[in-house]
Amino acid sequence: MATVYLNGQRRQLPPTAIIGKGGEADIFRLDGGRVLKLYKQPNDPDYAGNPSAQAGAKERLAEIQTKLPAFPGAVLPERVVSPLELAYRRSTGTDIAGYTMNYLDTEEVLLRLGDRLWREQGGIDGNQTLAVFRDLREMVEAVHQAGVVIGDFNDLNVLFDGTNRSYLVDADSMQFGKFLCRTFTARFVDPLACAPDHLVLSTPHSRYSDWYAFSTMLFQSLLFVGPYGGVHRPTSGKRLQHDDRVLSRITVFSPEVLYPKPALPLTVLPDELLDYFTRVYQNDLREVFPLQLLDNLRWTVCSVCGSVHARAKCPVCAAPGAVIQTIVRRGKVTATRTFVTRGQILHACVQNGKLRYLHYENGRFVRENGQEVVRGKLDPELRFRISGDTTLLGKRNRLLVFSGQTKQSLTTDNVGRLPIFDANSEAYFWTTNGQLVRSGKLGSSYIGDVLPDKTLFWAGDRFGLGFYQAGQMTRSFVFDTGGAGLNDRVPIPNLPGQLIDATCVFSNQLAWLMLSIQEAGRLVNHCYVVNQKGELVASASAEETDDSWLASGIRGRFASGRSLYAATDEGIVRITAANGTLQVEQEFPDTEPFVDAASQLLAGSDGIYAVSAREITLLKLS
Repeated sequence: MATVYLNGQRRQLPPTAIIGKGGEADIFRLDGGRVLKLYKQPNDPDYAGNPSAQAGAKERLAEIQTKLPAFPGAVLPERVVSPLELAYRRSTGTDIAGYTMNYLDTEEVLLRLGDRLWREQGGIDGNQTLAVFRDLREMVEAVHQAGVVIGDFNDLNVLFDGTNRSYLVDADSMQFGKFLCRTFTARFVDPLACAPDHLVLSTPHSRYSDWYAFSTMLFQSLLFVGPYGGVHRPTSGKRLQHDDRVLSRITVFSPEVLYPKPALPLTVLPDELLDYFTRVYQNDLREVFPLQLLDNLRWTVCSVCGSVHARAKCPVCAAPGAVIQTIVRRGKVTATRTFVTRGQILHACVQNGKLRYLHYENGRFVRENGQEVVRGKLDPELRFRISGDTTLLGKRNRLLVFSGQTKQSLTTDNVGRLPIFDANSEAYFWTTNGQLVRSGKLGSSYIGDVLPDKTLFWAGDRFGLGFYQAGQMTRSFVFDTGGAGLNDRVPIPNLPGQLIDATCVFSNQLAWLMLSIQEAGRLVNHCYVVNQKGELVASASAEETDDSWLASGIRGRFASGRSLYAATDEGIVRITAANGTLQVEQEFPDTEPFVDAASQLLAGSDGIYAVSAREITLLKLS
């Protein structure tokens, strides 16, 4: 248990008070709407075996002794979350250990605006996104006018709220006076501030590098792909990964780059904005982002084809295209469209061989049989599950269970603002007051104790898997979905950074836990395969910028036996767990026209269902 002194008073910080973890510090919740950022010591377990990280922690702790007392919070905009009170390790008011700040508990990270599924399911349109960036642009200008450079400007230290206002956090890393910002995030660092042959900061951040990061976040939020996204596939020569592509200025505008299919086409943006992005990323233009480019941008939905765009004429309708057919054959694949909507598919699953789904259209949440569940608006905080004919909708700590004409309201634990519940074909499960429970005909039944408001879990048909974090420790567990008791000795390692996203899919034999984690400024996807006994069978990891099935995302897969099926932009692949590793066992290139990396795959009784935002297609492989 950590101990600090605030205003001369001794405060103990139990591991259960941690609400956030990063590479440099842990965040503890305090009373009165405040949190405390506590810097990690060089001997922190997270730095074990990493001399460079230990040296960085030592240097950081030395610098904050003078930097934090000099922080110019009074001249910065109000929505820069600045240090309020300094926390010390000694009662004498020496040895600064961290600081307190206001707690933002209703805001979301800007990273979400680049997540197409989250945006569409939450009803966040392009014009709302533009409103956030107009506000953020004003914020950046105000920070610069105060003589401060943001420095490590990235989509995890920018938050936004329901009124499209932006906030800047991690303000202690900002650059002012003699204090430089030495941290950077590879996805947003300006290559002009890096060594010519290595994407590592070699000169100080500047106002122009802040605007480079701003443009990059805007690009990603408009098109759902970064300027160096996609996959480099040159006709000759070496394939380059993200860092080398940035240094060589090989962007998504290059004909040698396969543009990701889940992203919006470049042609949805007006020529003026596309030209500006080209000059920034290929010709090294650095300037204050022009306000008129935001003011002149308006998103609209085509009344003919339903596509979204920001041009005078719909680029989809203007381009020649194939007629959409109900049944299409390619090679060994027959694709049959089984459902299409102009609204949004919110959740889909196959239970007992039957395809079940919930979709939203014209203000109505509707099941696959046409039954209206409820009316209302889309909300990015809503979470959905299906258990047979029962539909579950959760928000914050409230879970609504719709079964026939009855509606039940339950209270759940939360992780952040996420209500914690799941379902299989026979029951639904939730955590409440630190207990994992299951539904039943005679009421709920107790499964086991978990850590309240810190536990994530998923339920398969035979068993479930979950984990929680307490301080530096990650404790993982499996449970029988039809019985009681937890096996919390699953040897999944401690999370090496900040958890961004998590999901899990099950076969009758194995659970495939997939995590997206920010580690040292990079997004890394991990996959851990666990059997029903809680044994770790195999694992793998890949940076988000790698050319692999795991790098393309963590959602949308399904498991069967000892294999996992994943959709990529080049078709479905089958991955097998063997000898502690994960290997691509088979590729199905004929499925390429019908799936992309954002497709959700489901195992049907006579094929594979591919679910997109508005269509469900049955793929039969001969």
